[in-house]
Amino acid sequence: MAIQARRAALLTVFALVLALAWWRPLEGMAQQSAHDGLQRALVTYASARAINGVLSVAKSASVSFQVGAGASVQPGAALDPLDDLVEQFSTVMLVATLSFAMQQVLIAVFSAWPLAVALTVLFGAWAVQVLRGRRAPPWLARLAVGLLTLSLSVPVASLASELTYRLLMARDYAAAQAQVSLTAPATAEATVPAEAGSGALDKLRQLWSQTQDIGPQVQALQAKAGSMVSHLITLAAVFLIQTVVLPLLFLWALLRLYRLSLWKSPPLGLPAVR
Repeated sequence: MAIQARRAALLTVFALVLALAWWRPLEGMAQQSAHDGLQRALVTYASARAINGVLSVAKSASVSFQVGAGASVQPGAALDPLDDLVEQFSTVMLVATLSFAMQQVLIAVFSAWPLAVALTVLFGAWAVQVLRGRRAPPWLARLAVGLLTLSLSVPVASLASELTYRLLMARDYAAAQAQVSLTAPATAEATVPAEAGSGALDKLRQLWSQTQDIGPQVQALQAKAGSMVSHLITLAAVFLIQTVVLPLLFLWALLRLYRLSLWKSPPLGLPAVR
């Protein structure tokens, strides 16, 4: 009686697995999760490129004047470190964008019908062994469970990482993203020509006056951009955790679950993995 109950339970599990393989309820949810993540990454990447453009214009702002061979002052050069940080942040966001796009492709691949056919054949052969009261060959059980784990790996990792993001990181992302949506007026190059007959002191006064016009703009931009450093780091951490750390963690957990499911051999169950 107990053997019959175990056999019925195992056949029920097989039926659920095949229904999961053909109905594919996880595919739509996983695709939506990857799509949402891709949209967030694209928005943040666009913000990073906009900041980089503003900083590049500000860095090129200069005040030119003629004293002898001439000279030029660039108050925006102080923004070089921030510009380098934004460039690196843009690279991180490009990687995150590609990661979400790859997730969409892999979810579609692992949900394709050939994989469902392969699972049907393997679990159907396993079910025949169960109905005959025989233990499934080790290679058959390992291949069937391994292929099932592979088909579920990317959708489950994508859904789990998205759920973790919404529960733990969404608020930090929203606050940081609001701060990096920077818009600042472009600081154009200003040229102060030397007036005819004016002395060197007058030229320097003209230079100082024009620098006072550009300087505050650059300083304001530097102060605002400087306050964004922590927000850029927060955003980079959020996307790296969601696109690298969490998927690898969940894939490792699925691999461990696969090995544990084959570790012991119940009466009509799985062969042990040594």
